[in-house]
Amino acid sequence: MRKSLLIFAMLLCSAAVVAQDIEKEVVVTKEYTPNLEIPDKLAVAPRMDDTVALHPELNYAITPVAWNTVFEQRPIAAANTSVYVYPFQPMLYIKAGAGYPLNSLCDLNFVYSTSARDYVGVDVAHRGQWCNIADLQGIKRNAAYSDTRLKLFGSHSIGERFAIGADIDASHDMRHYYGDLALTDELAQSFTMDNAIGLNATNPLNAFGVGGRVWIGSDFTDLSFLNVRAEVKGSYLSSKINQLFVSSIKEGSVVDFNGVQTDLSAKVEFAKMFSQHGARLLAGYDFMRSAKHTDYKNSILTIAPRYLFDNGALHVEAGVTIQVDNCTANPSALEALGHYALGASFAISEKSKGVHLFPYLRLSYNDGALFTPFVEADGGLQAHNYGTLRVQNPYVAPVYNGANADVYKVRLGLMGATHSKVLDYSVWAGAYINNRMLYPCLLGAYYFPLTDKLTRIDIGGELTLRPTRGLEFVLDARYHINRIGEQIDRFTGISGAAEGSEALYYMLAYSDGRKPLPAYDVDFKVRYSSAKFMVGVKFGATDGYDCLQYATFAEGEYLGYSFEQSCPVRIDLGVEAEYRIGKRFSVWAEVNNLLNRRNYIYPLYPSMGVNCTAGVKILL
Repeated sequence: MRKSLLIFAMLLCSAAVVAQDIEKEVVVTKEYTPNLEIPDKLAVAPRMDDTVALHPELNYAITPVAWNTVFEQRPIAAANTSVYVYPFQPMLYIKAGAGYPLNSLCDLNFVYSTSARDYVGVDVAHRGQWCNIADLQGIKRNAAYSDTRLKLFGSHSIGERFAIGADIDASHDMRHYYGDLALTDELAQSFTMDNAIGLNATNPLNAFGVGGRVWIGSDFTDLSFLNVRAEVKGSYLSSKINQLFVSSIKEGSVVDFNGVQTDLSAKVEFAKMFSQHGARLLAGYDFMRSAKHTDYKNSILTIAPRYLFDNGALHVEAGVTIQVDNCTANPSALEALGHYALGASFAISEKSKGVHLFPYLRLSYNDGALFTPFVEADGGLQAHNYGTLRVQNPYVAPVYNGANADVYKVRLGLMGATHSKVLDYSVWAGAYINNRMLYPCLLGAYYFPLTDKLTRIDIGGELTLRPTRGLEFVLDARYHINRIGEQIDRFTGISGAAEGSEALYYMLAYSDGRKPLPAYDVDFKVRYSSAKFMVGVKFGATDGYDCLQYATFAEGEYLGYSFEQSCPVRIDLGVEAEYRIGKRFSVWAEVNNLLNRRNYIYPLYPSMGVNCTAGVKILL
């Protein structure tokens, strides 16, 4: 009996100990591998700041060649990092499809790794559109484009803390210029897009680029020792278009345009934590140059010291970014276009030179509660050359470039998630200042933006709700209060068909009713997923805006007329579905623009009406 009582007492004590352990805070220090349920490529880097969940998951769906607009409507992200920092999982992922009107896409990603610092991989992305789209007169024009990217990457460990790696990439872009002309009156009917000097939209622009990067050092995941990393990279971009206007209109000459841009850069970074305090230092140098029919030089020296603090709940990274630049914009090309933009003579032989100081702050407090406040501020120089502008708008005139812009950003807000992951959210407000913001303007069919200062107030939020297993609601909404500078109001155009009869036509102030930037942007998705299928509805809306455009007389020597064309509110309603035939194979389909609206992803370049795409996904 005594023995039985003793055993019973021991069981009670052990149960009490277990119960006591359950009440203790669990601290996870072991490295983990993110669970990549949907291994599409990242459009937005995953957030890794969740210190509450014991098994964080990264589920993401990505568009490899994302649609980008000129408005830069999405400010700096909250805490984020690259998924490539974490150990890879050997996999082969393929997504391929085609649709009507004829379009094509293909994503291929293969990574083989033996550790977090020993891996090789290949990444391929292709998007294509092969159809005609009617302009405002109902004339169908060739709207074909093709974007193709190839990247090879790898890394090899050196000891336990360092690695050496390299990336090699290549790209090919082909675009037909098919944008709308705002033909609104009898005078405008004498214009033509296909025959006007320098506005030959029937010949495609072809651009080919290659680049590479070599780096050596630490991965900055463990700052208990001195982390150091150095890298050197370079790129070469070539663009060509037939019969582009590059000389005086009076000469009536057009030539085959060839542009070349080379970029070289080097940087080194150090970081070290001393208990709860630490320091980080980044130094780099970038040199960009364009040749042949363009003349552009830009050098930027960057030094960025940072102070670090981390006590487990409060995370702080604060410092400054100091940049010294010496940029000479494209005077030869801009002088050649002087008849088109006489009033913007300040942009001819434009230069940017000096020392620029930008504050830097990343602060967040996370003690495991639902509310995590964060404050962010940063900034830097933004280059305006063909290589950077084509990412914002692929229909940019290849001769266009400008001096560097000073950009300042600040944001504060709250973010968090419930322990059950039923809800996660981020709400914030911030400001954005750009002394050389791009405003939509077209030279016939070529995007040729105006520049002026922008001060913007941003209010936004992101919310994901999972009320039941498999059902998900995602909302992303942003509102912008834009205040535009005064220089753009003095921009002029030229009118007159005979020499000596030029007349300057001043544009009305944007404050008098023009709206060159949208005021809001909303995206909403509803998805239901099960073990076998996924079905969803997506809705997107962007506020309308105004765009200026210049066109030439078909037989004239000068700019013939200027237009103001409004791009209406973009409303895109679509559905998507996926059916898993097996564990590693599925078929998918999506339909976009169900309302068949004339949406403009880029200023005065209408996108397809109702369109569908379907294909397969393979994961091995």
